[in-house]
Amino acid sequence: MRLIQLLGSVIIGSITIAACSSSPQLTPSPKKVAPVKVAAKLNPATPLKGQLSLKQQSAIFTPCGGDTQYWVELSASDRQLLQGFAQPSQAYAEFSARFDNVSKQAPQADYPAKVIPLEWHYVAAEGPGCKQEINELSAWGNEPSWHIDIQENQIKLSTLSGSASKTISRSGINQGLHYWQSGDELLLEVKQQRCLGSMVNSVYSYTAKLNYKGKSYQGCARRPFTQDIAELAGYYQVKLPSASGSGRVVDLSLNSDFSAELHSTYLEQDKTFTEKGYWFPVNASQLIFTISQSRQQQIKSSMVFNWDGRLLKLQNPEQHQQGSAGLNMMKMSGPAVAVTSPANSYTERSFEPASLIASSDYDPQVEAALKHYFKLHRTELNGTKYQWWKFDLNGDGQDEIITYVDWCGSGGCSLLIFEGHNNSWRFLSKTTLVRTPFFLASSSHARWQDLLLEVSGGGAKASLRLLRFDGLSYPLNPSMQPEAPQPAPLSGVTFHAEAFGQGAGRALK
Repeated sequence: MRLIQLLGSVIIGSITIAACSSSPQLTPSPKKVAPVKVAAKLNPATPLKGQLSLKQQSAIFTPCGGDTQYWVELSASDRQLLQGFAQPSQAYAEFSARFDNVSKQAPQADYPAKVIPLEWHYVAAEGPGCKQEINELSAWGNEPSWHIDIQENQIKLSTLSGSASKTISRSGINQGLHYWQSGDELLLEVKQQRCLGSMVNSVYSYTAKLNYKGKSYQGCARRPFTQDIAELAGYYQVKLPSASGSGRVVDLSLNSDFSAELHSTYLEQDKTFTEKGYWFPVNASQLIFTISQSRQQQIKSSMVFNWDGRLLKLQNPEQHQQGSAGLNMMKMSGPAVAVTSPANSYTERSFEPASLIASSDYDPQVEAALKHYFKLHRTELNGTKYQWWKFDLNGDGQDEIITYVDWCGSGGCSLLIFEGHNNSWRFLSKTTLVRTPFFLASSSHARWQDLLLEVSGGGAKASLRLLRFDGLSYPLNPSMQPEAPQPAPLSGVTFHAEAFGQGAGRALK
């Protein structure tokens, strides 16, 4: 029988089973044998929970947290387990499974991937489903009806005669049985063994026995079913140089329902290639993204990524035509930035002339944005001083945070810009060699206003450079940008800051 009877340690922790011992017998010392090296499995069991749509000969699964549907490859034993459920019907399920590509034949071909169940932990035709959170344990039974929740050293008991909360006096594992006890009045024992609900269609991984006030009750139990994907799921992005043109932007969306999309946008050509598929974690620091659809064609191309807490790094980038520079993408705190061709996105905004003086006052939003930037880049604060402005650079109605920091050289200091979105701010770009005042241009690219910076130092002739947003960020080095046209497209808005050398700025602590 392919269904595993014991709940894996990845989901609930290991269970120690007591074993008997006997007097040792003298035997020759065994020869030392070198351990066999076993390759790490790159398609391990993935914990899944969500809605199961049961039909006569098939099933469709929709994970919690999304609406992507997956074909479920049911074995004979799976069908036998689920035959008690009305078909067609909807059920909530928690199970371990492996992902794989679907067949190119209908009806499988309509889905991005299939899941192959390995172990069913919980299936129920009724109940709160994805909304329910189990603490340490929940157990219940019928004839008569009773229910127990265990959390924070308390046993919360509900029966037909009322409710009670008991403090746990003893708990542990004895010969394969988990037990929780409250004095001489209550004892709950839970065993890892499949249990079928008696009132509604349901399947559990545990049987439960409750002794309360001299009476014995039978039932089923559940323990927490966790998915450790929050750290890996999200939106990743990187901008890469190209042989010609303004570069290439690669972004990868790893959704919480295990669907995924990879976009490669060539800025100069305004072309985007999209590849769709699915992903799953190998462990806490590694995942696999499998492309199952590219340019309307079904394929199977798996990409292994390592995660170091800051960057998602593709293994063997040359094999995936990503170049020798690799594909190292940073996890972004906000949604994808629209990548649009400058030629097609020019907009005109009008501004009242204004001289904006940088502030050194404490602002919790500015401080939080800067500290998050330091955390992402794993650098120490070291008393960095900064001044700041708030100004809407992209015309979406929410101000960006523009910080002027004392990372200075002969050519100027640095500018860090954080994009505003839904009352939060994510790092957008860094520009070095910045001298103030600098100017907001009347021209724009990809919805963002151009900036005009004066570049001088190192014996170079002072000149005004035009910094254009390229779909991902403003340029790092203004001295590498083209000179501003004459007359310069000034909007009338000027950004002023005081010199750090004269004691200006607030220290970041």
